[in-house]
Amino acid sequence: MADEPLDFGEDPFERAFGQLRGPVHWPSLTGEEARSRLGELQEWVHALVRRFAIEPRVIPPCWDRHSALVEILSALRDHERADYADTASPTAALDFIRALHDAQLILADHASKTQCSVSGHRDDLVVRWPTSEVRAAQRD
Repeated sequence: MADEPLDFGEDPFERAFGQLRGPVHWPSLTGEEARSRLGELQEWVHALVRRFAIEPRVIPPCWDRHSALVEILSALRDHERADYADTASPTAALDFIRALHDAQLILADHASKTQCSVSGHRDDLVVRWPTSEVRAAQRD
């Protein structure tokens, strides 16, 4: 019929969530791969924060400068993609809501360590472990 919209084969799920693939192991990515993946993740995180009115103490504006927050949010996005796939269980949406709740607790715990806020960023406190030579010298 002439009144029907043209179908160009674009799947609405894929348009919204992207191609399903395995989880991202962030430490294995090259710098360029990480930047590309982070760009994809940023859009999703901004929409998530708006959709669920997530407070900055849970996801601070500088979340993308903290590797733990990046990895947690990436895992949550993967969970949502799987939960809303055509092959997902009819109850999978609630699984995502539970995962979101759990992730918010973990995110808030990590974000509290830096105390980043809407007005400022603080780097992660990384404690350097002594080298094996230093530990050996300390034993002597």
